[in-house]
Amino acid sequence: MKNIVLKNNSGALLTVNIGQGRGLHILAGESKSVPVSALEAPDVSRLVKRGYLSVIEEQPPAVPEKKKGKS
Repeated sequence: MKNIVLKNNSGALLTVNIGQGRGLHILAGESKSVPVSALEAPDVSRLVKRGYLSVIEEQPPAVPEKKKGKS
């Protein structure tokens, strides 16, 4: 399942209904990872249009390099 990150650009706590009866509280300046399907929720689209939320594509986790051990 693909995820996106919602970032709170406002200076206040946002309560967002992301669909299917699930709510999300995002503090000022905080980011939360949510499923892509949350973009279809009316609350999310309204807050993005007004500039209170920004949507960022979540980058896949970086694969750490293997350390060469002494043999």
